[in-house]
Formats: sequence, structure tokens, C-alpha cells
Amino acid sequence: MDLIYLDPPFNSNADYAAPVGSKAAGAAFKDTWSLSDINLAWHGLIKSEYPALYDLLKAVRGVHGASMMSYLIYMAPRVMEMKRVLKATGSLYMHCDPTASHYLKLMLDAVFGTAAFRNEISWCYTGPSNVKRWFPRKHDTILFYANPNAVFHRDSVRVAYKGDSFTMGGGNSLARRNKPGTNHTTGRAEALARGKVIEDYWTDIPSLSVSRERVGYPTQKPLALLRRIIAASSREGDTVLDPFCGCATALIAAQELRREWIGIDISSRAADLVQSRMRNELRLFFHGVHRTDVPKRTDLGKVRRYNCAENKARLYGEQGGFCLGCRQHFKMRNHDR
Repeated sequence: MDLIYLDPPFNSNADYAAPVGSKAAGAAFKDTWSLSDINLAWHGLIKSEYPALYDLLKAVRGVHGASMMSYLIYMAPRVMEMKRVLKATGSLYMHCDPTASHYLKLMLDAVFGTAAFRNEISWCYTGPSNVKRWFPRKHDTILFYANPNAVFHRDSVRVAYKGDSFTMGGGNSLARRNKPGTNHTTGRAEALARGKVIEDYWTDIPSLSVSRERVGYPTQKPLALLRRIIAASSREGDTVLDPFCGCATALIAAQELRREWIGIDISSRAADLVQSRMRNELRLFFHGVHRTDVPKRTDLGKVRRYNCAENKARLYGEQGGFCLGCRQHFKMRNHDR
């Protein structure tokens, strides 16, 4: 994959459902987590491939409780797979909120490495709030990680200066651009026309609280937000993956910008929203492939069955487990004989 964008559940301890009568009616998901929501086999996978991440999960249980640990155990194998499929020129953007953003950043550090971190982007917005015991929480966090050879087109997402005031530095400073014999006014006009490179706090993209773009999906994000991310970190013809595609915003933006795209979602309603939005917003007949099976990996070669003749003669490799009584993971032991 050239670019992965995901807007997963945030462990918000809430249940979400699209309003009856909206275009997304029928779409719903639970964002409350417990150990019953996870596959216990993931423990061994995480421990064997990313021991530091496994230590983080144990620490989170002590600091935040079983709910946050369960949520991170759910997210961990998905992040590990994203690492596997991301190209050397690829980038990942994970959308989250303050509930779990700091834990998710540690997870991404463990899987992608701290050198892959690029930005913690704050998407700021406004809206009514009736909280009285703290400041209104009006920003989401987008964690941006990239492989060493990742593409990045900062000039593709420049924004207009506010008014006609701006500052420039380095090799592009007005002092250097306007050497003796050059026209200061011309240099200023060129800079204003070109726009400014955006910082890591985005205040110019409003939320969808009253937008006609809204289809009713409970966690829908603005198209402008996804257009910016896709334009900055991919090229025409690249493939964009959204493994939590929801109401298809990332896929619509990718199609607009002439990218290939793949969307995954646990809700069958998501596929309906992709087709209807492609038709209604882009005037396209949907010719994509809608798969309902679980694709299988083809890069592992022939994997032996657990009960094959070779394994019947001996226990196979390292084994471990999770005790449902004491909630502790057994230490890995090699049981070969």
C-alpha cells in the first residue's frame, strides 16, 4: 500500500448509530471494550513479534484498566498487518482523539519505530459545548508515520495566507529573493499567490455538524480533511487503504484525486454507502469489487497443519497461553522433546 488512513474506534465507552432516516441508517458500532471482545491468540502473536509492545499492554492494564488493554490488543495485530503491507515509499495516518491517542502513539512507535514518526497533527474545530468542569474538547489527533522513502508533497497542500501578512525564512526569505535589482513587490505577490506551508495544527477545516456533506454516519469526517492527507502523501495511481472505511469518505477523496483505493469495514452497510456516494457525489457507476469473504495470505508458503504427522511426534515450538483466572499470560516455554 502507498498510503494507509484509518479512523478506528477510540475506546470512547459509547455506542454509535446513524439516525433513522439518514443516508447511513443502519450503520452502528460499539466502542466499549473488554477481554471478551478480543482473540486471546493475539497475545502470543504480539509477544513473539513485538515484545516491547506486549510489555506496553501489560503496563496499560495497570495504569488504565482492562478496557484500554483490550482495545489496544484489538488494535495491535491490525497495526502489525498495516506495517507489513505498507510500501517503502508509504505513509500511515491514524485518526484518534485524546481518549487513547497517547497509547496509540506508543503502539505505533513500537511497531513502526520512533524514527518513522513525522507529526502529531491537531485537527481543531469549534461547536457548542455544555461542559462546566474543563475546557471544551474540540480537536482530534492524527498520528502521521512514514517509511524512510515515503513521498511527501507539501506544496500540494499549501493554504492561503490570512490577509496579506506573512513571514518567510531560509533560502526563500524575501531578503534573498529581492536582491539589488529585483522587485520587492513582485516577490511578495509571488509568495502570496503560492500560499503557505501548513503547520501541524489545522484550523481551516470545519467539522460536519451542519454540513450538507453529512450522510448521518456517526463518525464521518470532512472530505477536505482526507483530500489534504491523500494529496500530501500519495501520487496519482497510488493505492490508498482505509481499513475502517465507515461511510467511505477516504475512498471518495481517493477517487476524486485519481488514486486506486481499498476499503474494509465490518459493517455490510459500508459497502452500500460506498456505492451510493460514488453514484450521488461523483456521478459514477460503481464497478469496484465487493468481497464478503476473508482474503487469505499467499506469501507464507505451505503452512503445516497443527495435527500433521510431523507434529504428532512432538509438540511444535514455543507455546504459551492466557490464564482466564489470574488474567496473566504464561511465559513462553519451548516444549520440543
